[in-house]
Amino acid sequence: MMDAERIVKMTPETIHELLASHSVNAESKNLPGKRQTERWPFPGAVEVWLPDECYGEQHVLATLHNLSDGGLAMRVRRPIPSNTRVSLAIHQPELSCYGHALVRHCTRTHVGYLVGVEFFYLSDEDDEAADS
Repeated sequence: MMDAERIVKMTPETIHELLASHSVNAESKNLPGKRQTERWPFPGAVEVWLPDECYGEQHVLATLHNLSDGGLAMRVRRPIPSNTRVSLAIHQPELSCYGHALVRHCTRTHVGYLVGVEFFYLSDEDDEAADS
């Protein structure tokens, strides 16, 4: 198990370890032409940092809805436009990790918005450049 006292960089391995730490059933909603990986219901907290070109607050808190090797879905109170690059941190008792993602969809729900993002993994040099 990873040390939850520290926050680590998001990698495919850290996401896989986080998924492996929970005994949950996958949601099979894979349709032709859609995502290729399974999603797992995964309650938790997500911090999201929006780029300067987004209106309003630049730091928002979201509720994690589901998680897969390639991305996550989260519930937020305000819309985040598709194709927005965001920085995020996932907080779980087993692990906190930070990384980057691209918003793939934003759907209005009865309470707020369901936002789906796809992770992208940066090298250490690219990660430092993205944070500056």
